[in-house]
Amino acid sequence: MQLTFISDTHGKHPFLKLGQGDVLVHCGDFSTIGELEEVEDFAVFMGKQKFQHKIVIAGNHDWSFEDDRRLEAEALFSKNGVIYLNDSGIEINGYYFWGSPIQPVFCHWAFNRSRGKELQEHWRKIPHYTDILITHTPPYGILDLCYDGEQVGCEALLTAVEQIKPRIHAFGHIHESYGILEQGETLFINACSLNEDYQFKNPPIKIEL
Repeated sequence: MQLTFISDTHGKHPFLKLGQGDVLVHCGDFSTIGELEEVEDFAVFMGKQKFQHKIVIAGNHDWSFEDDRRLEAEALFSKNGVIYLNDSGIEINGYYFWGSPIQPVFCHWAFNRSRGKELQEHWRKIPHYTDILITHTPPYGILDLCYDGEQVGCEALLTAVEQIKPRIHAFGHIHESYGILEQGETLFINACSLNEDYQFKNPPIKIEL
């Protein structure tokens, strides 16, 4: 099974060159401020991609998936054949995918949660049998380094990942830390498509399972 990972496209998805495959995964921040018009444009784009399954989670910019427009936004995905995960999962071809948009507090954006107990409550929901974990935030210390040298990933998420040991943990959020890191039993992927200047620089990351 071929997996393709992208993230943080911020409305610039028409510039993506994705090819085809089995599963396309977007790790959040597909919009700029989450207007429904942006969501619909992205949903239609995803629906046209030549992948058998398309999985998306929201990110901190994707406001309409957390406010009173949530049902409308989710319906746009469903209408276009896009699987939306929000502290939820799905099994595909024998592999279990789990997705969550939650992140440590970051300015005044969507899906912010306080470090500590509030974040832990979300990560406790991740099933122990998860094969591919998709979050918007990175775990602390792994592909989470900002331009100013600060590591901003989630400590509680790192603890959860070390316990669950998914085969793949994919995320985005921190544009300047795009890349792949194999650590322990998990392949970590920061799939940010845009760099820190919000310019297309990083190609989709393709993994064969």
